[in-house]
Amino acid sequence: MTHTSNSFTHTVYLIRHAQPASLGDSTLRYDILPGPPLSTDGRAQAAMAANFLAGSPPTIIYASPLDRTMQTAQIIAAQLGVPVAIDERLAEHRREEKAEEVAARVSAFWRERVTGATPNSRVALVSHGSPIKLMMRPLGQVWTADPDRYKFDGGNMVPHAGIWRARCVSANSHPCKWELALIFRTFSSSTVPAHH
Repeated sequence: MTHTSNSFTHTVYLIRHAQPASLGDSTLRYDILPGPPLSTDGRAQAAMAANFLAGSPPTIIYASPLDRTMQTAQIIAAQLGVPVAIDERLAEHRREEKAEEVAARVSAFWRERVTGATPNSRVALVSHGSPIKLMMRPLGQVWTADPDRYKFDGGNMVPHAGIWRARCVSANSHPCKWELALIFRTFSSSTVPAHH
């Protein structure tokens, strides 16, 4: 008698929003709704990210409710023909929030939308630098790229419209080991990984 393997793969694309308009304007609140919209360059970056994902598209995109993340998600979703769902847990790290609070909300998102997703599905999320970093930290069992070596604008480990892929394969009920890699960077990412 042949036993079938209970193996499955989770693939998650962690996408930072593309470049916003009024970049660097200290009078704007980037952490509360609506936040700035995308710039012209940002719209081009989002389209480039969509083109990159076309070979292995997600089945759904979850997005932070801020304008720049929603617009990034909508551009990608329109090109790929996939739905977008708003999830407030992916919102920017607000000034009054402690890192532990942001980590708790993105962890809850991960448990529900990623590990609770249908096996072998591909999920994408469009969020912000700090929530993505806090979401990735507990996953780092197998790093195919070390995120601490990547510093982009404002010290972010994800450039505008950049994509980290988190993937795990679970076989015969063994726990997943997540493999993380920065798989896409846009043309305007001015900072490159620091080599030690």
